[in-house]
Amino acid sequence: MIRKVLPPPAWALFIALAMLALHRFWPGATLLTPPWTAVGALPAASGLALAIAAARLFVKARTALEPWKQPTAFVATGPYRLTRNPMYLGLASGLLGFALWLGSLTPMLLLPVFPLVITHMFIRPEEAGLEALFGEPYRRYKARVRRWI
Repeated sequence: MIRKVLPPPAWALFIALAMLALHRFWPGATLLTPPWTAVGALPAASGLALAIAAARLFVKARTALEPWKQPTAFVATGPYRLTRNPMYLGLASGLLGFALWLGSLTPMLLLPVFPLVITHMFIRPEEAGLEALFGEPYRRYKARVRRWI
């Protein structure tokens, strides 16, 4: 069971703000300079598109988007054929794009924080709940499709 805590987009925003603070006050080495920092738009835009496409499938299936609510459907189509967590992967991709846009080293150091937090706080409990609810079909899906990428 997932406790009602900050939702994953709030975690992404919190980490983005921490990246911005590091960039501003302790940037470390410069990795990219303008106009090359614009390369961050690609993972940011593709991540946003992925998260929206995945969320739309949940809406279409009439199942809860909130990770602490009981799912009513098992979605395994669209981007869910390639990753079990396209919404979370989309947020992580957005953070990668933001870090590239900032262009300095220290924001990059925070990139692993989001997947670690999300895996521990959301994905593992979600997987346990989905396995209990949907049984063998979910276990087969889990064996076939990777958690992240």
